[in-house]
Amino acid sequence: MILTQLTLHNFRCFEQLTWEPHPGLNFILGPNAQGKTSLLEASCMLLRMKSPRTHHLSEMLRFGEGSFCLEGIHDRKHQQKLLVSPDNSPRYHLFLDDVLQRKKKDYLAQGRVVWFGSDDVGIVNDSGERRRRFLDSAGLQVGAEYRQVLRSYEKALRSRNVLLREQRPRAQIEAYTLPLAESGDQLIALRFELIKKLAPLIATACKKIAHEELLVTYQPGATGPMLEALAASRHEEERFRFTQVGPHRDDLTILLNGIAASSFASEGQRRTIALALKLGLADFLNAEESNQQQPPLLLLDDIFGELDLTRRNALLASLPKESQAFFTTTALEKIELPEEATVFQLSEGRVSLLK
Repeated sequence: MILTQLTLHNFRCFEQLTWEPHPGLNFILGPNAQGKTSLLEASCMLLRMKSPRTHHLSEMLRFGEGSFCLEGIHDRKHQQKLLVSPDNSPRYHLFLDDVLQRKKKDYLAQGRVVWFGSDDVGIVNDSGERRRRFLDSAGLQVGAEYRQVLRSYEKALRSRNVLLREQRPRAQIEAYTLPLAESGDQLIALRFELIKKLAPLIATACKKIAHEELLVTYQPGATGPMLEALAASRHEEERFRFTQVGPHRDDLTILLNGIAASSFASEGQRRTIALALKLGLADFLNAEESNQQQPPLLLLDDIFGELDLTRRNALLASLPKESQAFFTTTALEKIELPEEATVFQLSEGRVSLLK
């Protein structure tokens, strides 16, 4: 899938904007606070119904408006449209070629996305939740099974934790134990398979960018079958009133040159690791045979200022060749643009072609 037109209505600072990106590498140049990041965010929201910047739909809504709309044209012929009313009960209207879609999975099957942002270093530095979200960003884009299992697990976990907090009778809590265990075992197995495929791609990406050895391994939040782990943790969960084991406690171990990256890697090394994780994800989605699609859309938001010239060039050379990519930057002086790159200027709510 190549996005050949993107239109924003009442999204962030834009009342209306239409942009026609090209295949390959697209650079969006402009001063700060012009809406460059919002263009990338809109692309992600259109294709995945999710923003990489916020969980609150109202933050994407132009001030004073009741809804926003995003429209895209793929390969100059297929249309995709997302209309969102972010009130107390958010409403989504999904269209493909002007046909209203009843199922999210049909809409989401149209395109895949990998987001690169300057705060991605948090995948290395922050809690396990960031690393689980990284895993989910892969799993949710390769098929319906992962989404179904994850939703089943999250639903059972929420219900069980409510009962634990309220200190309900054990019989009520146990009603959710079996569905939690079944979906938990399935989710752990799916994540094991994901890392088995992702880890070598991530290692290769790090080698290309920085010539360093990167090892990523999966640490499940339950040792052994979930039912056994839940039974063994019963006393602890009654004490803390929270389910103590399961995929919601999963994590990734990240070693750079054999040493824990979160404790000993420099800031530059951590940024390189974050880039390697995202490049590995892009290569994984590009190679995933279950998706009969073109490579994922790559969205790279203002990341060049964090990299030296060598790593910038290595990053550009490491991107999947077939992918369409959108970059934002305030200046091009220290970026060696590939010959086939296209440059746009964003200023005062308008996008113009420079090169």
